[in-house]
Amino acid sequence: MSLLATSLPPTTPLVKASGLNPLGWSDDQILEKVYITHVHTAERYDVESLFNVASNIIRRATAVADSVAVKTGTPVGVIEDRVPLSTFDPPILTLKRIASQMMNTPHGEQHAHETAMSILEQLRSYSWDGKAIVVLGALALEYGNFFHLVQVPTGDHLGRSLAQMNRVHVIERNRQAVADYNSLVKNLLIAVECITELERLSTKGYDLKDVPALAEAMQEIPVAVYWAIVTTVVCVNHFDFLLGESDARYEIANFDDKLAAVISKLKANLTRSRKKIGDLEDYWRRKKLLQTPTEIVEVLKVLIYHNEVHDPYVFDGLTRQMVSIEVFRKKHVLLFISGLESIRDEVRLLQSIYEGLHEDPKEVKGYRKEDFKILWVPIVDEWNLLHKAEYDNLKLEMPWYVAEYFYPLAGIRLIREDLNYKNKPIIPVLNPQGRVVNYNAMHMIFVWGIDAFPFRPSDDDVLTQKWNWFWAEMKKVHPKLQDIIKADSFIFIYGGNDKQWMQEFSLAVEKIKRHEIIKRADAVIEHYPFGREDPRIVPRFWVGIESLFANMIQKTQRDPTIDEIKSLLCLKQHHPGWVLLSKGSNVKLLERGEPMLATANDFEIWKDKVLEKAGFDVAFKEYFENRRSRFPPQCSSMQLANYPADILHPINCPDATCGRSMEIASVSYKCCHGMTHDKPDIPESGDVMIEKKYASS
Repeated sequence: MSLLATSLPPTTPLVKASGLNPLGWSDDQILEKVYITHVHTAERYDVESLFNVASNIIRRATAVADSVAVKTGTPVGVIEDRVPLSTFDPPILTLKRIASQMMNTPHGEQHAHETAMSILEQLRSYSWDGKAIVVLGALALEYGNFFHLVQVPTGDHLGRSLAQMNRVHVIERNRQAVADYNSLVKNLLIAVECITELERLSTKGYDLKDVPALAEAMQEIPVAVYWAIVTTVVCVNHFDFLLGESDARYEIANFDDKLAAVISKLKANLTRSRKKIGDLEDYWRRKKLLQTPTEIVEVLKVLIYHNEVHDPYVFDGLTRQMVSIEVFRKKHVLLFISGLESIRDEVRLLQSIYEGLHEDPKEVKGYRKEDFKILWVPIVDEWNLLHKAEYDNLKLEMPWYVAEYFYPLAGIRLIREDLNYKNKPIIPVLNPQGRVVNYNAMHMIFVWGIDAFPFRPSDDDVLTQKWNWFWAEMKKVHPKLQDIIKADSFIFIYGGNDKQWMQEFSLAVEKIKRHEIIKRADAVIEHYPFGREDPRIVPRFWVGIESLFANMIQKTQRDPTIDEIKSLLCLKQHHPGWVLLSKGSNVKLLERGEPMLATANDFEIWKDKVLEKAGFDVAFKEYFENRRSRFPPQCSSMQLANYPADILHPINCPDATCGRSMEIASVSYKCCHGMTHDKPDIPESGDVMIEKKYASS
């Protein structure tokens, strides 16, 4: 309640009992009456200019009124015009007609309501804010004229006469009435300002589903416009109150209170709408930068940092120092996005990738490994002490970079919508220009590890297709293998002529399978001694592989899978055997039998690495690479059955450390990697002997 209302005697009625008293109606009742007066039309009026002029007048007039109320005589300060007066042609006849109608309205809520409804009918084709502005303009015409005359200089004889005719001098005796009246006019201006601002925002094309407060406000605008108009009617028809000719203080107080409640609701919706619209515009700006990026650092700023953070820093897990985000400029970034819970497996996985980025070879497929950086962006909706503690523990396990923030993430909507983060860890890959080259490399990194470098979707496709030929031939001779592959288990497939070695390798794998470490790692290991169940499948398999090789080597365009086929055909000749390690259909290792058996037998030495690394295969491969050097190199040879002599081609050694052209012995290709060796059975260069035979496993 206003000060005026609370100062009235208890017996003074604040609301007159009347069936047409709007102060007793609900918003729904008012909306029902008001809405039928409105006609939606495409016709537009220059209500913005009218509002600017009317608000200028009312601000100046209320400033004069304030100086009268407190008897300061302080001159009114400069109030800048919002629109050049020469550019605006006001609807003067409409304003005067409405002003006259309001002036001639009898006192009382019922009469004010009837006049308000009549005005709404006259302005039915105006927009909602236009209706309120026109009525405010009519008030400004009378109120402005009155208080302009208060300031007439002594030498302005015409002005002095007009002031006397309007009884301006009387207000000196009614300062409290001026103050109460002026308060209502100020609130009226605030209400219309809120209405016009909300209407302006509604025309900006925002989807109201994205700005629910604006949608709510637009439902309330017709009611707010009604209260602005009916209050204006009360103001105008109570000019006599200023002159001390009536005592309508209770009516003014009631409408002032009602308008204050309307303003409170409008301001709340306006504040929420502005905040949401600000967020939307910030999101659209960020989205545009993400969709048309030019530099990786700018994209990272858009995803992580608020606008007021001008020089963002990240935590360097290697040095344990905060460093500028500029460390990512001109770099490729693996963006590790996750929550704080249950990400230890992903951390171990990225640890192996981090190590792989620092290992030889330094350059792969035209990309330098040193240009690839890892950045963890933790997703936390609301930080608390437990979150911060867990975050601190996790980042100490990471030698890569970590985004450090403890406020709502600026680009969380982009991360969820454009990067498709669904509360499960993802690893988008961004290039130095900030473009997303892979929206989630998580799966391919889990499957291939550092072999997936540089982590493009095409790299996954190439790796997946790399061994399709092997599984196609293997499934022909052993269809049940399909079920094991689908289970995505670790699979050892091994073959050779040395039965003792085959048995030892089987025992070593069985021992690993039953180990407690493997159970804790949730790893499932299967092994398949090739040909043990049915020896007849062995020659059929090798004939299929050799035929495939013969077809490929005749092609004019080189098939990239031919290197893997050469490796398998060379290992076929090695004593005591060969071993292939796969995770599902993804081949991890294809190597000689001795170092593979030694690696399996040494499981107790490297078992802890299974939990530390990104999986059993990673730990096995790492130990194998270290163990390999203890075994002397052997000549690589390739014997081919039913090989047509007229299509012999030079074949390079498949050994990664060699690559020399292999010598031809019989129908065999042979390379000893530059080692000195006796070769009594190897003919001179160019001599080829054809020897048709089937090779066994």
